[in-house]
Amino acid sequence: MKRLSLGLGSPPMTSRPTRDTRSSDDAHLPQSFMSFPTSSPTAQALLPSGRPDGSWKGFYGLLLTAVLFGLAFSPPAQAQSPAQAQSKRAGDTFYIKLGGGLSDYAGDNDGTLSIDQTTELREFFDTRKFTDREAFPYVLVGELGYQFSPGFGLGLGYQFGQYPFADGVPFTTTPSAPGQGGNLGQSRHTVQLLARYMVRASTWTFSPYVDAGLNVSLGGFSPGVGPLVGIGMDASVSDRVSLFLEGRLNFTFADDAVDGITSATRADALSALPAVGLKYTFDRPAVPPRILELNGPAEVAAGESAAFAARVNEEEATRPLSYEWEFGDGRTATGLTPSHVYNEPGTYTVAFTARNEAGVARDSLTVGVVPPPRPPRIVSLGATPDPASPGEPVQFESTVEGAEPLTLEWDFGDGRSGMGPAPTHTYDAPGEYTVRLVASNEDGTATDSLTLPVERALPAVCTTVQELNTVYFARRASSLDSAARQKLQENAEVLRTCPNLSVRVEGFAAPDEPTPLLLSRDRARAVAEFYEDNGIAPGRITTSGEGAVGDPGGKKGADEQNRRADSIPQRDGDL
Repeated sequence: MKRLSLGLGSPPMTSRPTRDTRSSDDAHLPQSFMSFPTSSPTAQALLPSGRPDGSWKGFYGLLLTAVLFGLAFSPPAQAQSPAQAQSKRAGDTFYIKLGGGLSDYAGDNDGTLSIDQTTELREFFDTRKFTDREAFPYVLVGELGYQFSPGFGLGLGYQFGQYPFADGVPFTTTPSAPGQGGNLGQSRHTVQLLARYMVRASTWTFSPYVDAGLNVSLGGFSPGVGPLVGIGMDASVSDRVSLFLEGRLNFTFADDAVDGITSATRADALSALPAVGLKYTFDRPAVPPRILELNGPAEVAAGESAAFAARVNEEEATRPLSYEWEFGDGRTATGLTPSHVYNEPGTYTVAFTARNEAGVARDSLTVGVVPPPRPPRIVSLGATPDPASPGEPVQFESTVEGAEPLTLEWDFGDGRSGMGPAPTHTYDAPGEYTVRLVASNEDGTATDSLTLPVERALPAVCTTVQELNTVYFARRASSLDSAARQKLQENAEVLRTCPNLSVRVEGFAAPDEPTPLLLSRDRARAVAEFYEDNGIAPGRITTSGEGAVGDPGGKKGADEQNRRADSIPQRDGDL
């Protein structure tokens, strides 16, 4: 290949020992015609026409258009967070590329040596290769590599091409210094080791990329080694397949390796300008986690357990997935449904993170922690006096715990109510009243009650009486005479006056009376029936037959004392 310049001349090429390298078409020419002269009108007249000026501009314009197309139609990187968007392309996987396109040879036999012995940029993609040789300029490309990430990979490539003019047979006939060359054929093999960087490969459907590496050229005069550079566009079709359009320049040293011709420049180029094909990755792109829902209480009391829950795209996200919660108080948890207890009031930001090899998704919510509730609790409830009397003021008292302010409402059981911790109330009528206290605050309500008996004031006799009248019976009789009834009437009056009293009736018989036990019971029962008939409740009366008492044949009058029934008063609480 000739020295790259912009129209400047170059020193004459170096001669090698001559050998007949002419093609069959040029075999009839003398050796002196196998030469590479400097520019001359004669040589220029003999050059085939057909290479348009600025053709190299068209090629690079095509590639620039492809890059701009990708930039224009790919979504901006900010359209969706990488933590939430699935990558367009896979990483950490092997891939294979197959394609084909047009070959291009830029070297010592591309026709320009007869003009200026230089290689200009316009000499790439020379259109005469379609017209001045019978062979079509095509290239087949293949590549096997490893994609370390969606945007970076290393590959081992192979390129087979048919390159018109690379056969080493000059087509110029202007006499000049002898050169090398020969019929080396037009097929060349290129093995490539390259690195590739793709722009926004994770997020853009159309991703521009650049290649750089080394290549080894085979099939020419000798093996050649050199650098390679390339640019291209990758269009994602599915999660494993993409289309590519690329151009790649494979520079080869030494100068005669490709075409057997040595000139002032040091390298030739066997290129694919352009190539199209398919790229297949063996694994699908990893699917990042997405947080679909995040739930937690807006407010919770200190000391109470708060439940949190997250829902992610578990079915489609790449495993393994990990979950982490940060509760804002220095403590953390894992899993999708943790619970947490805050010890101090305040406002906390709860952050949830889901991650896998494809990315990280984060979301958060705010929890307000309030002081723990203190609902009311009624510790004690009382009334003084208890029992009370009608018209007598009753002082109620209560002890209630709970968060302030506390509201205390009393229902005194007689249709009236009161407020406060220790109200006073007077009952107008006797009875048994249920007094209810309701304590409430913003955290709850508590209720308690007591029963208060209200009774009339009792005469002194009700608290001092020790015995009631005793009645006596005729021999062998249990019926009451008028004197006995008179005495029992007095007893009944005391019992009616003193509701705090009950009565125990004990019957007796004389020793010489028949069936004294049965008779004593009948006598006690006769007295009880009298009390009941005179308004004394049966529940206040108990009876007992004590049988015979005293000695037979005792003193005169003692026998009458034995035929009796005693009424013994009993107060509440007496045994």
